[in-house]
Amino acid sequence: MSYIDKINEILEEYKRSLGINHDVKIKLRRYKMKSAFVNLKTGTIFINELLLDLGEEVIRYLVLHELIHLKLNSKYHDSEFNKILYSHIPPEKVSKLRELITSKLLSVLHTTNKNRVQPGNIEDRTKDT
Repeated sequence: MSYIDKINEILEEYKRSLGINHDVKIKLRRYKMKSAFVNLKTGTIFINELLLDLGEEVIRYLVLHELIHLKLNSKYHDSEFNKILYSHIPPEKVSKLRELITSKLLSVLHTTNKNRVQPGNIEDRTKDT
């Protein structure tokens, strides 16, 4: 099963569970520091494709998290948001998943910055020697 198929399966499962009946789209993109976000107006969830290799639990968490924002039509993490989230995933597990995601994003950022050419480290090959 491909990532897309698995994500759509998880999406439909959580939509049913949360009572979301309208169309929701998911798009995969690369982001340096974002794990996922939702456009409340269009009902589109954007997931960082660099996190997909962290496994199904992370994908489930990201999809659920963004669907809760859609359900509540809010970008905030208030008590109602947490109540719904923790009814599906225990708080301890949420903390571990967030740590895993943060670690991966920091690793990607570190690798990106490490490979970036720094000013002053470039030889001027136009000079006559």
